[in-house]
Amino acid sequence: MPEAQQKIQTHVRRDQKTSNWQQRYAIRAGCEATASETVHAHGLRHCRYRGLAKTHVQHVLTAAGTNQRLCQRLTA
Repeated sequence: MPEAQQKIQTHVRRDQKTSNWQQRYAIRAGCEATASETVHAHGLRHCRYRGLAKTHVQHVLTAAGTNQRLCQRLTA
């Protein structure tokens, strides 16, 4: 790896070990997990219906189902 890229990579890896970076990344990790769940558990990547209105209804219901599962996990 070129020296300039190596310096950047070393700096970034050092920053990743700080608690401030880990707290900020935890927020993103939660968002990424929710997005991944909607794709894998609820099939949001492919729409079952044609038309914008029906597609919107599917997205709203999928989001509601995802939120319900999240609430169940938090209260359990």
